[in-house]
Amino acid sequence: MSIYTERLRLIPVSLELAQTLMKNPLAFYYKYQLPWNKNWPHYGLKAVMPIYAERLEQDEEELGFGPWVIMDASGKRVIGDVGFKGRPTDNGIIEIGYHIVHSERNAGYASEAVNHLCTWAFSHPEVKSVEAECDRKNIASQKVLINNGFSHTGKNGDILRFKKVHNPKPDCYKEGL
Repeated sequence: MSIYTERLRLIPVSLELAQTLMKNPLAFYYKYQLPWNKNWPHYGLKAVMPIYAERLEQDEEELGFGPWVIMDASGKRVIGDVGFKGRPTDNGIIEIGYHIVHSERNAGYASEAVNHLCTWAFSHPEVKSVEAECDRKNIASQKVLINNGFSHTGKNGDILRFKKVHNPKPDCYKEGL
């Protein structure tokens, strides 16, 4: 399972890929025949990978609700990662996060990846909304969220909260009505 956009390929991190990234990240670059980027995987992704791998071992349905690798569409370089912090809550809420390697920033990749991953999430009926957090000083990340239809919902200190609610078209917009 992959998501292809105009410029990107999003690959959900499988159990095998999670184990590779934890044990030998260079093996990932070798497998996909990519040039090594010393800035990816980043420390945050490395920190969550063991927890995510354990959840995948317990439940294969977790695939997709964790991290996804962002590569360019031709598969020649790693752009970063995007993903969710787990399956939806009982209220249908999931939280998204993203990281673009420094050399690939300011090209719209985060916006493109977030857009398509939200579309994927909302294709699951149990997902009602997607939430995100970012530092109030991270203007670029705020723009990614706002450009993708997220609304600012509050803050906790220097951390801003955003939310995007699934809004399927009303019946009057369905074909033939």
